[in-house]
Amino acid sequence: MAFVYADCPPEFKALMNQIFSEDFMRENTRFSSFEGFRYSSAVFVNWNADKMIYDEAVFNNFVNESTRFSSWDEMVRTAADLRFKQADNQI
Repeated sequence: MAFVYADCPPEFKALMNQIFSEDFMRENTRFSSFEGFRYSSAVFVNWNADKMIYDEAVFNNFVNESTRFSSWDEMVRTAADLRFKQADNQI
């Protein structure tokens, strides 16, 4: 097992909520919101902790089965790219 340890300060949580918009979640996952995704994945990740600790392979399997992404990393990168490219285009 390979565990991932990631700091999860309030700014990080706010960023997650920003990049995982309802439109993104509806278009790319089987969830209508990031809240629904967090609720369903709570068995893998404690989203309320100051440090996220999760088994990378297990969580990636959950992401692969419930989204169009093969991994959590791919999901985060895609959401951030889409969110901030849209912001750049509006300037």
